[in-house]
Amino acid sequence: MAYQLVWTAEAENDFKNIIVYLKENWSIQSAQKFTIRTYKELEKLLAMPPIARPTSQQAFFLYRLDRKNALFFSLEGNY
Repeated sequence: MAYQLVWTAEAENDFKNIIVYLKENWSIQSAQKFTIRTYKELEKLLAMPPIARPTSQQAFFLYRLDRKNALFFSLEGNY
């Protein structure tokens, strides 16, 4: 089953804020590298959602994007 990603408004805002922070405090290249790496990890997750760990909250999962960033999500149908 192919899954589609749907961002909550809060998640989308957080992601944009991380990118802005990286551009302002590190470099544009750092922000681009982070964005590319994140989307690659999201593609991997969309292909195989069971690679994420369940959390103590029923129906919510945790997927580590890297050492410092994690994604919390739920599955509803193929979204």
